Amino acid sequence: MADIEHTVGAVAQMTGVSVRTLHHYDEIGLLRPSGRSANGYRRYGDLDLDRLQRILFYRELDFSLDHIASVLNEAGLSDEGHLRRQHELLNHKIARYRAMVDLIDKELRARRSGITLTPTERLEVFGGDRLVDTADEAEQRWGATPEFAQRRTRTADYTKQDWLRLRAEQRDIHQRLADAMQSGTPADDPVVMDLAEEHRVHLERWFHDCDYGVHRRLAEDYRANRRLGRNYDDMVPGLSRYVHDAIQANCRRHGLGDDY
Repeated sequence: MADIEHTVGAVAQMTGVSVRTLHHYDEIGLLRPSGRSANGYRRYGDLDLDRLQRILFYRELDFSLDHIASVLNEAGLSDEGHLRRQHELLNHKIARYRAMVDLIDKELRARRSGITLTPTERLEVFGGDRLVDTADEAEQRWGATPEFAQRRTRTADYTKQDWLRLRAEQRDIHQRLADAMQSGTPADDPVVMDLAEEHRVHLERWFHDCDYGVHRRLAEDYRANRRLGRNYDDMVPGLSRYVHDAIQANCRRHGLGDDY
């Protein structure tokens, strides 16, 4: 079957490449049409269109025209070889874009949760993106509550130093709770209930109003082993249940019954 010839205008219409660009590709030797009409007009065959497709793929990969010319003229590389190379390069590009989308998503989640630290500052303070992940889950669980709105407003103004002070205080309370559990002190011991009260006051000072009802609801999340609870259990297995029990005991000590 004879190779079908296409005019430059037809090729432009099929591919979306302008006539001017096709003329330029001809002039620099990147894509020379294989035929000419009797009056000298360019005529493109199927092999020319295959080459144009490879050019367009490489352009999508941000190759310069000189680089494309070098690649296409590479000896021993078949059409299938070009396709395999482009497939690999496109997958790398897709992976890079996906990573960029993930970073943007994290930034949006951080800002939505009221965290205005830069990624570098978050790394310095938290050692990674765990705070963003925790805040994201907190938004799903508490996003419609006044407490979450208050938390977002407060933390939006926190500097790196504020977060460092907050984290140091938080670690100290958590460590003393872990030490109490490991020493065998019951969760309803007055010393442990005092630590639960410190925990409540810490939340109220840094994040949102936290009366005993709110504190009890948070304790239920710890016991359910949602992300906040898993953070405790990463320190010491079982700590989330121990903190839950200490908070419950402290709530009862302050007059909040179990049927609240």
